[in-house]
Amino acid sequence: MANTAIDIPFYVSNDGQPLIGAAVEMNFEHLRNLDGTDKSVSAPSISEIGGGWYKFSVAYGTVPFDTGDLVGVIDADKDGDNRLANAERYIPVEVRLDFYALMRNVYKMSQDKLTGGMEIKNTDDNTILKLDITDSNSEVIREPAVS
Repeated sequence: MANTAIDIPFYVSNDGQPLIGAAVEMNFEHLRNLDGTDKSVSAPSISEIGGGWYKFSVAYGTVPFDTGDLVGVIDADKDGDNRLANAERYIPVEVRLDFYALMRNVYKMSQDKLTGGMEIKNTDDNTILKLDITDSNSEVIREPAVS
């Protein structure tokens, strides 16, 4: 399966209220992989979701997420126009491979609301992995996906 981008959300407030309309004021102050390699030059752009929520997108295997986990700091008020306190202005972020892999599976997962059974569609071979959590002795069952 090709590596797909996932969105990494984060929240910004100004004196306890949601900061809105400020995506152009945001950038990565620092972005590094775990061995310290600076990835700031290839940092992703930040966009607004709404209600104080913002996001950036990454895909494992593509720059800057091409050499493993990332850690960084977003400056939510790079020009000082929003007059954020330092505690609100600097947002620590991390992008981990284990979280990325989980998110890719969750995006493909559905759950039966009555039984709690879970299904994950595998787009590579068009099968469905079924997990029945109501039966502790159940086995994983693979069957063709229904189109």
